[in-house]
Amino acid sequence: MTGSGEFAVEERDWNPSVRAGWFAMAGAPPRTRPPALSAEQIAALPPAGRCRYDAARAIWHANLGPIRTPQVDAVFEALEEICGSNRQDGEKVRPAAVLDALPGLGKTTAALAFGRWFHREQIGLHGPDVETGDGSWQRIPVVYLGLTSHTTMRSLNAVLCRFYGLPERGNADLLAHRAAECVTNCKTRLIIVDDVHFLDVTRRDGREVANHFKWLANVFPVTFVFVGVGLRARGLLDEGLAGPDAAYSQTARRWNVLTLDPFEIRTKAGQRTWQQLLLGVERDLVLARSWHGMIAADLAGYLFARSSGHFASLMSLISRGCYRAVRTGAESLTAALLDSVRIDQAAEDARGQLQAAIGTGVLRSPSRDRAPAADRQGAA
Repeated sequence: MTGSGEFAVEERDWNPSVRAGWFAMAGAPPRTRPPALSAEQIAALPPAGRCRYDAARAIWHANLGPIRTPQVDAVFEALEEICGSNRQDGEKVRPAAVLDALPGLGKTTAALAFGRWFHREQIGLHGPDVETGDGSWQRIPVVYLGLTSHTTMRSLNAVLCRFYGLPERGNADLLAHRAAECVTNCKTRLIIVDDVHFLDVTRRDGREVANHFKWLANVFPVTFVFVGVGLRARGLLDEGLAGPDAAYSQTARRWNVLTLDPFEIRTKAGQRTWQQLLLGVERDLVLARSWHGMIAADLAGYLFARSSGHFASLMSLISRGCYRAVRTGAESLTAALLDSVRIDQAAEDARGQLQAAIGTGVLRSPSRDRAPAADRQGAA
């Protein structure tokens, strides 16, 4: 019998917006998958062991992945190409990348995953330290920053200093030059700026921050990756200029726009991609009464209707569904169980229309959703 001490309950509460948290995330090994136990083995566990096993599965299901979808693969390839070719000398501006997509498609997840890969690649290539004539600096290949709705030039520079663990006293210029020294000495090569959609370039402070990014790109020998929702529509690429004046925007010439598209099932290729994603998710689930095809075949159309093809909505539904399946003892995912699980409002609003479209044949389901056959239950 598996002992209760063998179930690792590991919660990783790091903050990637500070150096210690980023290094903890970038250097963390993959989680250990909880062992797959039968319903009988779970019932035989002592109470403490059962609690630890269920907690370990809840954490595992909440952190499935990373799952490399075709959309994420395309973003990775483009970012690797941009960063790999950005080897310009210090006096030259390096082009930036923009990951601009709708909410819930995994923009931040993809950006963090790429940053983690780039961090490890740089450490492996150059080592953990930067040698100087009188000592060494810690190599910090990647910086991750998150903007807020009240970001100003000074607060942006303060957040950058906070990542490096530098003092946050002083005006905007002093903080910027303090951070620039660290960027140079620590050989930072990638700065990920998340939630850029908070910048309102129709306001003075928003334009100042947007222009400040251009100055940082001129001064810092790094590739910037800006992540947000509707950045082009919000005028960030044309710097708030309109009409003929938009031609004078430097940003549109320096930023390379990438995107993540929602999944779709209107085409055969889209249906195959959706099922491949579900197969990848299904393989990672740890439920005692799961079976091959439980979600990839039996629930493919249902899950698309519930998530509207948005990755974040899908993973929330799967995670919460697994939690309910464990808590109720069902130990499997079915449409009946998932019907009682609510997720984000946008997905719930779209659910009725998509289910009707699939039911009437306007949208073709990747598979025929059906009730699980009794002989499939209990199969690993």
